[in-house]
Amino acid sequence: MSAETPKQIRRIHIAAFKRGEIEFLFNYGVLTTGFDAPKTDHLIICRPTSSQILYEQMVGRGLRGPKFGGTEQCKIIDFSQNITRHGKPLAYARFIKDWEVQQVKSFKEDEVIV
Repeated sequence: MSAETPKQIRRIHIAAFKRGEIEFLFNYGVLTTGFDAPKTDHLIICRPTSSQILYEQMVGRGLRGPKFGGTEQCKIIDFSQNITRHGKPLAYARFIKDWEVQQVKSFKEDEVIV
């Protein structure tokens, strides 16, 4: 499947993949962003990208985790050395501080101080 594959055909294949009727889904330049298949448990990346954000979106297809309906583990094989290019940590690690729960030290009726 590629960007040249008619949208109707892509939708049919994607729906079958999500239902588990298709075990493998191969694509070129189609499912990098805006694609959600939380049960994805293997990713093989064969294209380089200079964009760290795009790379995070690509690997994010398999990193939903059980709390979000995803798999416990996902094996990612990157033939294009994106990991070397972007360095570690990868995949949402740059957002960890934004997602951390902060301890409330004191509070008033309508004010919270952290």
